[in-house]
Amino acid sequence: MKVSAPGAARIWQPLRERGFRRLWTGQTLSDLANWLDFVAISTLIVYAWGHGPAEMALYSACVGLPWVVIGPWTSVRVRRFRGKTILILCDALRAVIVFAMVWADSLPVLLALVFLKMSVSSVFDPVRQQAVKGLVGAERLAQATSLSGISANLTKIVGPMLGGISALWLGQAAPFVIGASLYALSAAMLAGLPRWGTEAGRAERGRGGALRQAITHMKGRPLLRAGMVYMGLTYALIFVYDNLFAVLAKDAGLREEGFALLIGCVGAGSVAGAVAAGYWDGWRHRPIVRMAQAGLLSGLVLALAGLSGLGWLPANLPGWLLGAALIGYCGAQAAVPFGYLMQTETTEDTIAPMSSLASAVQTSSMLIAPFIGAAAAAYWSPGGVFLAAGFAMLTVGGIVWTRGAAPGGKSAFSATEARDKRLTL
Repeated sequence: MKVSAPGAARIWQPLRERGFRRLWTGQTLSDLANWLDFVAISTLIVYAWGHGPAEMALYSACVGLPWVVIGPWTSVRVRRFRGKTILILCDALRAVIVFAMVWADSLPVLLALVFLKMSVSSVFDPVRQQAVKGLVGAERLAQATSLSGISANLTKIVGPMLGGISALWLGQAAPFVIGASLYALSAAMLAGLPRWGTEAGRAERGRGGALRQAITHMKGRPLLRAGMVYMGLTYALIFVYDNLFAVLAKDAGLREEGFALLIGCVGAGSVAGAVAAGYWDGWRHRPIVRMAQAGLLSGLVLALAGLSGLGWLPANLPGWLLGAALIGYCGAQAAVPFGYLMQTETTEDTIAPMSSLASAVQTSSMLIAPFIGAAAAAYWSPGGVFLAAGFAMLTVGGIVWTRGAAPGGKSAFSATEARDKRLTL
């Protein structure tokens, strides 16, 4: 019998592998760059240029459209090239695009650059997922997924702080210059990645059909299919209210620093949720149940935030920050199990197109949900939108939790349970 290491030790084991260590470092630099310009762009649109919910909805559409259109199409065609080359090229291109944002002097120009940047990101992320699968052993995938979540969410704290401080001390262009530099550093780090997977047959796999193969693969994996549907629904609800944070913060009298602090608390909660998922990984046996439980808690917090926004509960900054942290925690508690599903329920040939398909499903609602949220906020109020989204999240989480926890639903999880038992032997 193989004795498992304590959770606190296991979570760091994937970093012992040189290839994953370089990948994780490069990903962290890229994620930090992502959050630097997120805050800069949001504050530029809302605070500097005086735009409102409609313009923020357009911004969300430019962020989401590439993941729906560009990602699935390119995930098939780039597979004929070496994964390391794609990762380096993507970071180099993003460095150039973000640096060009320094000279964006109008909303259309800025949104065009955002669209280009996210188009490149929609190529980068599926290849990164494939690299994780190729560089980490099967017994460490849960911890590797948790570490990736820690990287993505820790930068939600550091990124807004660094972006806000740099803009305050060095000027509005500083976050874009620093972000471009971080992308360049990431490209340099990823240049040292070893090869992963097999080189034979790359050209044949890149000619097409891989996305159809991924869809067929998902149809035969009920656990993966359930995770895809659940995450698609929850992301649709998130995008309804997400862009109202900046407007709500401004209406409540919060300054730009307060908005950055709010985003930072979401990141802090996300880091805590990702760390907890890596330390205590009993959720591997029923990841869908853990995702649903996270949705229930998130829905409750959103409903309370909505009641506060409507004036039915007292509103104060500490309560907002606590709620933001809980939302971030719940998000990580759903994202890490889903990332584990993506790694364990796919093959080397299907992981990249499946990752693109998942991103397309999750972000497709970004094309319409923010506009629905903006219209609802104008007709009702931002607080009403949060209240409705909270009740909807509670409903979705409750249905999935009931089905997943029922004795009749155990068969859907038996394959994962059996695999996890084999990995500990």
